[in-house]
Amino acid sequence: MIAVFLLSAAAIVDDGTLVVSAAREPVAYGDTGGALTVIDGAAIEAVAVPQLVDILRLSPGVSVARSGPTGAQTQVRIRGAEANHTLVFVDGIAANDPATSGEFRWETLPSDGIARAEILRGPQSALWGSEAIGGVVSVTTAEPADGTRIFGSAEAGSFGTLHAAGGASIGSDKGGVVVQSSWYDTKGIDSFGGGIKERDGYESLMLSAKATVRPIENGELGIVVRHTNSLSEFDGYSDVTFLRDDTLDATRIRATALRGFGRVETLEGRWRHEIFGSFVTTDNINRDGDTYLNRTDAEVFETGYQTGIDFGSEAFRHRVTGAIEYRTQRFVADDDTYFGGTNQRVSRDRTSFVLDYGLSAGGLVLGASVRRDENDAFKDATTWRTSGRYTLENGFTVHASAGKGVTDPTFTEMFGFFPGSFVGNPNLTPERSVGWDAGVGYRKGTFSADVTWFQADLENEIVSTFDSATFLSGVANATGKSKRRGIEASFDAKPLTWLTLGGSYTWLDAKEAQVAGAARLREARRPRHSGSLLATADFDVASVTFTANYVGNRKDTDFDSFPARVVTLKDYVLATLSGRVKLGGDFELTGRIENLFDATYEDAYGYRTQGISAFGGIRVKWGG
Repeated sequence: MIAVFLLSAAAIVDDGTLVVSAAREPVAYGDTGGALTVIDGAAIEAVAVPQLVDILRLSPGVSVARSGPTGAQTQVRIRGAEANHTLVFVDGIAANDPATSGEFRWETLPSDGIARAEILRGPQSALWGSEAIGGVVSVTTAEPADGTRIFGSAEAGSFGTLHAAGGASIGSDKGGVVVQSSWYDTKGIDSFGGGIKERDGYESLMLSAKATVRPIENGELGIVVRHTNSLSEFDGYSDVTFLRDDTLDATRIRATALRGFGRVETLEGRWRHEIFGSFVTTDNINRDGDTYLNRTDAEVFETGYQTGIDFGSEAFRHRVTGAIEYRTQRFVADDDTYFGGTNQRVSRDRTSFVLDYGLSAGGLVLGASVRRDENDAFKDATTWRTSGRYTLENGFTVHASAGKGVTDPTFTEMFGFFPGSFVGNPNLTPERSVGWDAGVGYRKGTFSADVTWFQADLENEIVSTFDSATFLSGVANATGKSKRRGIEASFDAKPLTWLTLGGSYTWLDAKEAQVAGAARLREARRPRHSGSLLATADFDVASVTFTANYVGNRKDTDFDSFPARVVTLKDYVLATLSGRVKLGGDFELTGRIENLFDATYEDAYGYRTQGISAFGGIRVKWGG
């Protein structure tokens, strides 16, 4: 077994369960060959933390760095790759923000209403395109279901936190609609701890709707609309000393996404066709108190056609999928800080051609993909991916995958300009990485485990430069290779009918490109050792869930020193205890303690994080 269902409500998941990230079309869990973790809705609800990223940090190969308290900038790195090397889908919409260095804004993604999250590790650009060097995270919210359902929750707790969420769903075999919302507000803590000692708060609002209709027996139309609006306060830099200080900086983040699709099946479901299109607009507005500083905005439009066909016998089943996609991005930057000196109005287009193949023959599963990206602003890219798995009769599996991934230069890297400090480089080429993994899994009864070795080399890495003559910084493609290697181990077990256990461990060796005459340095904010543990005791009328995430020491940079110095962030254990008690009818009483052991830690140097905190609330579910 290679696709490990860490944090699952059941220790073993049926091989027929469909997953959406491992191939261009949904495929059965048992037909996947990559290193895949799936977190289901029951586990998300049991852990009950308000932001999904705090559940993802329990997965093997995933490291999280939050620059302060809840709501601060949050970065996810998979297998030691960069923060903009993880491609994120939310209900099929590519959600990375071109206006923020191509990263996904993890701090804006609540866990409310999420039915499943898939983490597919390793280079996946052959399937999904740029930014998928480290891997892909695919998030799916609740689907419309037969009947009528109403659900909601509300809680309050430490740091002046209020949190409410809810929604409703109605559906039949002809289609349905589900609407959801989530609101979160916290006064926060002082993330810097000096000067005026003001608290850095956070508030967010999420609204979403999903509708499907089946006008014919073999066809479906669907639409997804999602809007997020958040305000994150943080401590920036003094205008006098140019060092970190207690400031009134705040970022308003707005994103609206729309996706529509039409699907039809022919030849009794063996030949499938889909047309799709999506539009995403993002705004990032920075202020210091009431003073406007700058903003970056982006628009992304994508459309395409995909077709897939199955053929062969029961003994040898083949799946071939082809797709063509067109994507255009528009980036806008505006400022008052430099009197408009950083203003930009740029755009770029990409046309992609994808071919994906899968074979299932008894206990053998093979996959292969190739993709061609034709870019108008920089060098074209061809990526590939292969995977294989073989299941033995004694419950063991052996598996391996390999691939090439790319990440395009960001708009700021190519065209950015900050007077007296930074000049972009329009001649950059995409970063590329070739990686592979191999391992052994075991699955029997209510126990499963897996151990995987992985390795990847990153070329053309975009790194910072400095010209001592002009005192201007910039970026360029590095000539050497950054190397990542490691081990991922995980297990799931259900030793008793009421007890579910899960755990993971990752050893990571991530090194920067070698400079002549010097040793390779560890990459910043990547722990060499990390691990997690989850235990849920469910007695129907009540349940309790304990999670713990161990993060080993990491390197970081102190930019307040001149020259900047490398520092070590100490290791820590972040634990959460969550529970619920049925009150009768459709109501439950909920409670949660975060940072249970009151760890003092930093994910980014110089930014404080929250200590032990407690929250309580109520949850309702009606209908079925």
